[in-house]
Amino acid sequence: MHLFFQTIFRRRFLLTISIAFALSASLSAQVETEEWRFKPQIGVWFGPVTPVPGTKISEAITTSLGGGLFFRMNIPSNTLRLELGGSYSYYTARTVTRLHSVPVYGALAYTIPINLPLTFQLKAGAGANFLQNYPERSKNWLPAGYLGFETSFPAGKLVNIGVRADYYLVYEKHLTPPAANPNYEVVNGHFLNFGLMVNFNLSR
Repeated sequence: MHLFFQTIFRRRFLLTISIAFALSASLSAQVETEEWRFKPQIGVWFGPVTPVPGTKISEAITTSLGGGLFFRMNIPSNTLRLELGGSYSYYTARTVTRLHSVPVYGALAYTIPINLPLTFQLKAGAGANFLQNYPERSKNWLPAGYLGFETSFPAGKLVNIGVRADYYLVYEKHLTPPAANPNYEVVNGHFLNFGLMVNFNLSR
């Protein structure tokens, strides 16, 4: 009889341990899911835009103003987020040349893990840049590489304020020079954006 109760006790003990383990794993998975659930941010920026000094395109157009939008969401990582963005810039020159630029990109944003009120992010990605120049009115979508830097601080639970810098390499060298001007030099475009930024936390 004693052996019978001992066997039942062992079985119940193992069953209890198994149930506890299963519940623990389930709760852990739920916590992890809650921690990495979709947490979007949306933001805007406005500031000066310029061709990179010393490049060919800087000889034709001058510094101007631009602005843009971006959307950011988390992925299962402590330091990485996915960012999608776009902007608009209108460049002028000393001559009649004008240039409209509309870059769009997707990038991974890496948050530097330091314990400060300020948040620092490094970004890298790729996209495309729509360029249209005047008075020729030629236009084209061109592939582009993207690098960015951002620093911000919280101004409440829903708003962050900061500054950002964006660099675009617009790849044009694959294009064929116009037949009417075979001596025309095709060069890549290099652009920098600097802006004041406000982004909103859409969920906490």
